[in-house]
Amino acid sequence: MRKLIWLSILGGCSSPPPQYNIPTNTANLPMVAIMYDSKIQQMSRTEVINATHECESTGLRPVPIITKRMIGGANGQLSEMIVDVVCMPKFKY
Repeated sequence: MRKLIWLSILGGCSSPPPQYNIPTNTANLPMVAIMYDSKIQQMSRTEVINATHECESTGLRPVPIITKRMIGGANGQLSEMIVDVVCMPKFKY
């Protein structure tokens, strides 16, 4: 009886995974480009403050988008810079 149970369990697990229709045509996909630090500009302090006040005035919370860049060549230090401020809903706990 135990062998029959194990065979039925193993038989159910050995079925092949379902096949999904994944589009292989990339003609309709949007172009995505990686932006490097040389092309991204840091927001000034005034721009960050104004964006923060705009978010808070509408009842949303500001979330800064931060990136890192290398200062001083390949052996330099990583420095963070704010690229954008996004308004997100507030959470109530």
